Amino acid sequence: MKLLTVLMLIALPLSCFAGSGCLLFEKLMDHTIVREVGVDMYLQEFQDFIDDENTEMALEKVKQCFFDQEDKTLTNVLDMTVISISSLSAFNPLDREKQAL
Repeated sequence: MKLLTVLMLIALPLSCFAGSGCLLFEKLMDHTIVREVGVDMYLQEFQDFIDDENTEMALEKVKQCFFDQEDKTLTNVLDMTVISISSLSAFNPLDREKQAL
């Protein structure tokens, strides 16, 4: 289940291109990292993506994991998120279509 959650968090930015302003990913990261958002509010915000009890438990554990981290670690996670999204501009499908022509 942990692997599934990690893969989900890794795959989410792939559906958003750099500079596109993927609001879903930004909302997910903000709600996951910000301590003011409690576990109940976190689960309520993403209820549409929770199919079963196991998914709900996994999201609770992810949120709790971020609750237990130091502020510096949370800042580093946000920085890495920005870097990973920015690097996706190299994979813009429009560029690949131009190269194929």
